Amino acid sequence: MSYECLSFSVDGAVALIKFNRPASLNAFNAQLRAELLSALNAVDADDAIRAVVLGAEGRMFSSGADLAEGLGGAETIEQQILQEYAPVLEKISYLNKPIIAAVSGGMAGIGGAFAMACDLMVMADDAYLLLAFTNIALVPDGGVSWQLLRRMGYSRAFQAIVEGARLSAQECVDAGIASKLAPADQVDDVALQWAAALSERAPIALRETKKILRQALDVSYMETVALEAKAQNICVATQDAQEAVKAFMEKRPAVFVGK
Repeated sequence: MSYECLSFSVDGAVALIKFNRPASLNAFNAQLRAELLSALNAVDADDAIRAVVLGAEGRMFSSGADLAEGLGGAETIEQQILQEYAPVLEKISYLNKPIIAAVSGGMAGIGGAFAMACDLMVMADDAYLLLAFTNIALVPDGGVSWQLLRRMGYSRAFQAIVEGARLSAQECVDAGIASKLAPADQVDDVALQWAAALSERAPIALRETKKILRQALDVSYMETVALEAKAQNICVATQDAQEAVKAFMEKRPAVFVGK
């Protein structure tokens, strides 16, 4: 696959997708949004790929929307968000395999939304999240409000948003926004190593776990029990579950094939 606004590579069972508009600090234009959706669809359809890292070329993960492009072909900002951003964010959220954001430098505006939509996040120890929306008389978009409310609680999320906060990498970890820190020159390596480790685990179990957790915040306790029961019924019938039991009895590492 060939892209202009992305770099894309696969090493073993891990795909690495990187924003590649460093001159604009990886601001999102229409082409980047379209290419990212295409790459994610390709990854989702490839059973040989079991984990994904989403990173960026240059000194910043993303500066947010490309303001120089404006609305492009959309009539309103609402239309642009729902038609061009939302499908990509939804794809990340419901990708059938784990996706790790590798954040170097800063993530601002909707750039932070893309990182937070991932399942896990490695941040450079000198990176930051800039919630600049109200600084330019706007509100959060791309699901940032949803993400921050669930990770920080109402009061802390409201304060961070209305004050246009700049949160350090350590503050992001403390708030549950980022998963772990890495030295600035090792962010991609740490994320790729983590993805490689996840790729060795049972793919169907990881897929079903992601499905459950993405729904559990919005349903009741007993509805979650039912979701788990349904997923367990799928998992227990897999070849991988049988392999896990056999490997345990034989005192060896299990080899999962995703079946």
